[in-house]
Amino acid sequence: MQNGVERLIFISLLVVMGTALIILSRARRTKTASRLNGSSLSLLLEAMREGYLGLNGEGRIVDVNDSYLAMTGYRRRDVIGLHIEQLVILGEDDHLFARLKDIDRDRPAYYRGEHRAKDGSHIPMEVSVTAISMGEVSFICLYRDLREQERAEHEVRHSLDLLRYVIEHTQSAVAVFDTDMCYRFVSEKYLEEYHLGRSDPVIGVNHYTVIPDLPERWKEAHRRALAGEVLSCQDDRFERQDGSVEYTRWECRPWFQSDGSIGGMVLYTENITAQKQFEHELMEARDYLSALITRANAPIVVWDEELTIVRTNPAFASLFGMEVGHLVGKDLRILERFIDKAENEQAISLFLSRQRIDAVEIGIKQADGSVKTVLWTAAPVYDPASAKLQAFIGQGQEISERKRVEAENQKQLAMLQRWYAVMAHREERVMELKREVNELLTEAGRSVRYASVEGRSEP
Repeated sequence: MQNGVERLIFISLLVVMGTALIILSRARRTKTASRLNGSSLSLLLEAMREGYLGLNGEGRIVDVNDSYLAMTGYRRRDVIGLHIEQLVILGEDDHLFARLKDIDRDRPAYYRGEHRAKDGSHIPMEVSVTAISMGEVSFICLYRDLREQERAEHEVRHSLDLLRYVIEHTQSAVAVFDTDMCYRFVSEKYLEEYHLGRSDPVIGVNHYTVIPDLPERWKEAHRRALAGEVLSCQDDRFERQDGSVEYTRWECRPWFQSDGSIGGMVLYTENITAQKQFEHELMEARDYLSALITRANAPIVVWDEELTIVRTNPAFASLFGMEVGHLVGKDLRILERFIDKAENEQAISLFLSRQRIDAVEIGIKQADGSVKTVLWTAAPVYDPASAKLQAFIGQGQEISERKRVEAENQKQLAMLQRWYAVMAHREERVMELKREVNELLTEAGRSVRYASVEGRSEP
């Protein structure tokens, strides 16, 4: 808005300047008295915020105002005498001076161009050139610096591009509409959930053309949103034209223009059909799991994050000489009296860590004083929608017999090791005795009897 106002002021000023210059030129040609003289024109040009260059008939600079010097960084002596094409950035086939000669004396020419600043940078300019005969000056060139305007335009474009990028790549299904319900922005997730291809022409197309089978209640919600309301639904059944049924969660709210008026509507939507199907399958799975747990021969127990037992089976209860009904709803720690203190502390620590537990052995004291060893595996179960911990499920395998066999094997191994040690010692003692006999025979001047212990063959 501000750039538009500045541009309008600039054009108006150029028109006034051009008119004044034309009048002055005609007055000088007809030698008509005029209140506008060269001195007053110079004051006007010097006071302008816009840059000014005066060119002679050859296109060389003969006059310049402080505004042009300020915007380009030159000093007056740097530019006086230069040809205009030394400052203007030209294309390969562009000949500025030839264009200047074609300017009608009574009609200023307007165009956009670039000038080379003293530091070598390029300055975008809005230019007005007027042909005039006033002493040395044949062309009056007025310039408006467009750097701030182009920077602002670039920022606006960047903001729009960033908004488009964010919306397109968000993990949510989002669409932005104008007041006619035509798409302005749309996310890739939205295209996916409504089975639209990425190559389909959606931007600028009416929503009801893209998805023609929308129910009337949704269209009414859109009208209310465009009137300023914010509406939503957490579980909405959507029957498609092909007979299929989808469930959606949606919210629509208005968006506003800079002047406060409603510019359109934003639609946030999520297809929860798969979630609904999963919930149905989960209910069936729970019924199946309940039957499986109850009838399983292996001990199974389920507890929540507070260590409260929520489900178990007879095989588990019998390990503690209790009934299932006496365990459900109780704290898992009521069973610690049946378990060695160190093993119990280790187990509780693992349970509270909310991590998977593999192959943890726990001994359970029985009423007759014996101990049953159970190998436990436990895993957390999370809600797939919210990722919240729902429960832990643990399954045991009684390995008391295996532990007895392992203990017996260890006992036998220990006996074998002791026997081997004794036999090895005896063998060494026999070797020592043979060496002693050989030494006695040698002292007596006789041949050794046991040559093998001396590293020689027996005679």
